[in-house]
Amino acid sequence: MRPKLFAVLAFVFAQAFVAMNASAQGGPQGPGGGPPPPLPQTLDLATAKKMLTAAEAAATALNAHAVICVMDSNGDVVAFERMDMAGAIALTSAQGKARAALLFGLPTSQVADAMRGGRPVTATLTPPPMGATGVAIQQGGLPIVKNGKVIGAIGAGGSSPANDEKVAQAGLDAVAEK
Repeated sequence: MRPKLFAVLAFVFAQAFVAMNASAQGGPQGPGGGPPPPLPQTLDLATAKKMLTAAEAAATALNAHAVICVMDSNGDVVAFERMDMAGAIALTSAQGKARAALLFGLPTSQVADAMRGGRPVTATLTPPPMGATGVAIQQGGLPIVKNGKVIGAIGAGGSSPANDEKVAQAGLDAVAEK
């Protein structure tokens, strides 16, 4: 019964995001009929690439064929990598885990534990890019925090949930504030 409840909640979140995005942008066009102005980017490409490099090295060490996704706080993909022999489902898994970590501001393993324990978890609803609505509530997604603020998320998919989290953690550690 709980998997059905989770599926319904994930669908409701997805629909809310689409509605919020369409409403916030005045439909498919921005003010004056042109495209909506882009939201400020909170994570640069150099940082995202550094994360990918470290995450890929961790996946290789674990003999995992992973997909790694780094998003900024707007839910925009900044960098994405599919290692050789990574399964197709890992593509959406990595993105969904990053999106869930961003949405909840927590590691996805904590969100999954709360869900299994029937404990409430709050989410920060921000309009995602159009069509980007899937979330994956399982180990492998981590928020990227700078100066106490969530500036993005990293998600990994394609291996066991524990290995996916290790891969994402390696990417996060590569840019951790020291």
